[in-house]
Amino acid sequence: MSGHDIRSAVRPDPDQPMVDIANYVADYVIDSQEAYDTARYMLLDSLATSMLAMKFPDCVKHLGPIVPGAVLPGGVRVPGTSHELDPVQAAFAIGTQIRWLDFNDTWLAAEWGHPSDNLGAILAVADYLSRKAEREGGTPLTVRDVLTWAIKAHEIQGCYALKNSFNRVGLDHVILVRLASTAVATAMLGGSREQIINAISHSWIDNGVLRTYRHAPNTGPRKSWAAGDACRRAVTHALNAVDKNVVGYPSALSAKTWGFYDIAFKGR
Repeated sequence: MSGHDIRSAVRPDPDQPMVDIANYVADYVIDSQEAYDTARYMLLDSLATSMLAMKFPDCVKHLGPIVPGAVLPGGVRVPGTSHELDPVQAAFAIGTQIRWLDFNDTWLAAEWGHPSDNLGAILAVADYLSRKAEREGGTPLTVRDVLTWAIKAHEIQGCYALKNSFNRVGLDHVILVRLASTAVATAMLGGSREQIINAISHSWIDNGVLRTYRHAPNTGPRKSWAAGDACRRAVTHALNAVDKNVVGYPSALSAKTWGFYDIAFKGR
């Protein structure tokens, strides 16, 4: 093989931004009462917007199983309905409810977005884990647990939005919902630091959806369920990382030619 350009197959260390997120969700202790008070109001507000969305048939039609009859008795409950679904589809349904009317909280920075979108994944996984714990004689999650994960999701999405404009390269801001929800959902499921990093790498490899559905001439209702779709994808990555221990991709961001930096941001 002399004279050929042989590239090493040795996997690199994980990209530092993925490690930073994993360390944060795994280790950081929130000790701000103001953060919890704000998160409580955010949760109440998001549940209110989701219940108002139930008045709109175009929203309600998205909230059931992906195909008729694909229910999961004892699974995740979708507020305001009789549905019991697997946590992946429930994350989509709850996320769609919360975001349908665009009334939930807004964060405007280099990238804009609605950090409470992450509740689609957080509430679905919390209900899944709590009902499972009750069946098995364990301890269900508390609302404070939900608020803790919500605060962390807000911080991840919000801080990334401060410094990165995804819309300028044509990507929709729900890429940050998927990123934050993937991280916290994996931690909620008991994932190790390595599993959290693995799940995050899959989120980046998904790249991002095009935001053309938010702009003329293609504006349409997908903008109302795009965040739910990001939550659904996030819970899929989390379950794959924890339950199936899938392999991660350590340079998903920085890999030359094929990584997110080169593909989406031309190396930036």
